[in-house]
Amino acid sequence: MNSKKILAVVASAAAVVSLTACGGVKDDGGTTASGSNAITVGTTDKITSVDPAGSYDNGSYAVQINIFPFLYAQDYNTSELSPDIAADDGTWNDDGSEFTVKLKDGLKFANGNDLTASDVKFSFDRIKKINDPNGPSSLLANIESVTAKDDTTVGFKDSVPFDVTLKQVLSSPA
Repeated sequence: MNSKKILAVVASAAAVVSLTACGGVKDDGGTTASGSNAITVGTTDKITSVDPAGSYDNGSYAVQINIFPFLYAQDYNTSELSPDIAADDGTWNDDGSEFTVKLKDGLKFANGNDLTASDVKFSFDRIKKINDPNGPSSLLANIESVTAKDDTTVGFKDSVPFDVTLKQVLSSPA
């Protein structure tokens, strides 16, 4: 066989392989073999972790805001903060050393258990204790302690009087 015929055979084989790859896969309506519906998430960002203590990046945050509630939510068109699971805007004590947040009544976890101020305290304490270099623990540097005053009231002892960044921190995965 001469070199022109060999080149023609190789080119034809490459074309067949390329066109076969373009054929796609039959869509089965989005169900898996077990019959449950699949959820497909597309992102151009890398997801580091869905654990709020172990990630502080755009890809992970995009997933976390759909899984976890925050005390405050940010409107991305205006940057304004509004209560998410907080019942109000919160209040500072007279000397600005403690910020108190009241939780909305009737909050529940996905499993039906009550979500209380003790759970909020646990979450913030956990992030500080884990102190993951990829996580948001550095955002909590000004928070000296978190207390559950009752089932629906959380106190944040802050080292910076009337800390203007605190509500922004409370609207993040921290």
